[in-house]
Amino acid sequence: MAGMLTVVRKELKCFGGDKGQFIIYALMSALWSLALFSGGFNGDAAGGRFWCVFFAVIVASGFSGTVFISERVTGTLEILITSGISRDAVLFGKMVFAVGMSMAVGLLCAVFALIWGFALGAGASVRLGINDAALYASTVFLNAAVSACLSVRMGNPRFLHFINLFMTAALLAAYIAVSFLFAASWPFLAAGFLLLGTLFTFLARREFAGERITRPVIF
Repeated sequence: MAGMLTVVRKELKCFGGDKGQFIIYALMSALWSLALFSGGFNGDAAGGRFWCVFFAVIVASGFSGTVFISERVTGTLEILITSGISRDAVLFGKMVFAVGMSMAVGLLCAVFALIWGFALGAGASVRLGINDAALYASTVFLNAAVSACLSVRMGNPRFLHFINLFMTAALLAAYIAVSFLFAASWPFLAAGFLLLGTLFTFLARREFAGERITRPVIF
């Protein structure tokens, strides 16, 4: 637990030291919230559900790319793994950071949407329910887990963003197709994302545990 918290603090410090990233995510939240508001988002609107899913993919892929892809490409991830912190702590610490920051950005975007609604006198038409939050959170978790798992073996990990987007879109399309045949509510989709994310987390843990560090570390 102590090692995982150390990794989380390290990631927070790196993020806090880069004001450009903070500005980009803040602007992205503000702009995307306009789409959320203009779509007439309410607790039963399918458009709002699609917003939750694809915005989660964009945000989670961004944070996961920073903590898994960038550090793996530069070699700093290898140094972190050989620093005495357990590999489990490195993996779960980075996943906690990616999921936590993605949830914070999603909350910021939702707040912006509510502000637009009340500013234009339409606050009552912008309702965010527990199902929306659950769908967003499950999508974030799935994408963070997939990024952690595939970043170990992919020859070009920069393609992870496209893989996350394609996989999430395929799962969403499959859910829509099934919903035409059976009565499948949105919580079933969130549950499916959570189960698949748990599977990829298990696979990521196995990949991290078996990864060979070949680059020498100079102290």
